[in-house]
Amino acid sequence: MASIKDVAELAGVSRATVSRVLNETGQIKAATRERVHNAMKKLNYRPNPLARSLATSSSNTVGLVVTSYRGSFFSELMAVVQEEMDQQGKFLLISRGKRSRESEVHAIQRLTDMRCDGLILHARNLYDEELIELAQQETPFVILDRMVEGLEDRCIDFQHEAAGQLAVNHLIEHGHRKIACLAGPRERLTARLRFKGYEQALREHHIEVDETLVAEADYDREGGYRAMTDILEKHPDVTAVYSCSEEMAVGAFDLFRERNMTVPGDISLVSFDSVSVCTILTPSVTTVHFPIKEMAEQASAALSGLMKGQPLPALPTFKPELRTRESVRRLK
Repeated sequence: MASIKDVAELAGVSRATVSRVLNETGQIKAATRERVHNAMKKLNYRPNPLARSLATSSSNTVGLVVTSYRGSFFSELMAVVQEEMDQQGKFLLISRGKRSRESEVHAIQRLTDMRCDGLILHARNLYDEELIELAQQETPFVILDRMVEGLEDRCIDFQHEAAGQLAVNHLIEHGHRKIACLAGPRERLTARLRFKGYEQALREHHIEVDETLVAEADYDREGGYRAMTDILEKHPDVTAVYSCSEEMAVGAFDLFRERNMTVPGDISLVSFDSVSVCTILTPSVTTVHFPIKEMAEQASAALSGLMKGQPLPALPTFKPELRTRESVRRLK
């Protein structure tokens, strides 16, 4: 395996010159730079990233904390950040925060121990105070899908409550009054906000909030199936469902097929979405769109600026968009 010494000898320069070319430091003549690159190519020389990070005080890595590695939402999030970091020439390290504060603390610690140049945090369980304390440390970070008072310039947020309200209003406008809710675990802030939007829409239309029409489960297919089963056992006459995640909506569809229920003939459905799952169901499902792709792109761009020491522009709060499809029937 070729060494930096071999490159220097073939290029006819010192090892220090090769190092400056690799790290893009100092004033190097174009001809000298070309000789070094040609020597590297001829010798198939690949720089040692650890040695390079020690020389430049940069690991050239970015860390991403996610709750899970599974599911379309997290797949999309990880893919978008990976693509953005590839364009910036950064390595991406991903650490799983699972579903607890302690796991998120350990996930962040693992990435800071790896000397990441910056972090993107999709942290649902850390206390605001812990994130504010983290901001006092050297490693810059951006918070995705959460607003923390005092760290507004680092937060890229989404209006979850307004999205829930938009979804349920759509069902009410189509004549539905007995509307079930497939809710996420309400210890999570975003799940509480999505449910709050459901409550707000019902109350604004003078419809009583009936907790027996609400079933709480994990944001996954199995959770949606179980939650929908629980609701139909109590309320077989329910006319519409608001699903707080698209994968829960898929689970509800599984149950509908088992029971030979049609959408929207027997029951109407509106769901959150973040990727394209709801468009491939039959019939396609009306959704409030959660733009995780655009939010992840914004987080990556903001973190890039932070790592370069640039002042952050005002970061956006994303608004919900209703995408009407085929899953809602108008009642007479």
